[in-house]
Amino acid sequence: MSKNETFFVRLFGLLICMVPLYGEITVGLLTSIENNSKMKLLYKNIPVPCEPFGVIPLEKMILSGVNPQECKNAIDTYYKAHPRDKNFARDYLHIQQSYHFETIKGGCVLYANGTETYSEMLLRMGLAVIDPAFDNTEWNGKLKRSRQGAQMQKSGLYDTQIRAFCIKEEN
Repeated sequence: MSKNETFFVRLFGLLICMVPLYGEITVGLLTSIENNSKMKLLYKNIPVPCEPFGVIPLEKMILSGVNPQECKNAIDTYYKAHPRDKNFARDYLHIQQSYHFETIKGGCVLYANGTETYSEMLLRMGLAVIDPAFDNTEWNGKLKRSRQGAQMQKSGLYDTQIRAFCIKEEN
């Protein structure tokens, strides 16, 4: 192979390797917030439901709790004592603002605070637990670090009886 051919082969290989770096950035407009676990984005004029990925927020725990009625009562009691946490999504996310997002296994990765995702924010505040069915090596470490912050500060569900009534402990 001549020098010119080698140069063009290398240049072509370099360009192919750089193509993923210029992928489309997905940006959606937040149009509604139902609660801490359900939001809607608008992407290319198409509504996209957005539920936090990899976590089970308190609102979903009510549906799948070990003792559903006691779980609901514990969560309602917590929200009465901490009304700001009930409106966490409305306080930290803003309607008609654009957010970067991507979807992973039916969940929505919403970059709400720079590189921190909305799921990480929920875990850090103790308003969610990591979904035991979620297994993604890229995200497991980040989610566990966020959860540890809530556990150490005894915030959210780590300061109440919610875990006892809503979460089935695996041994």
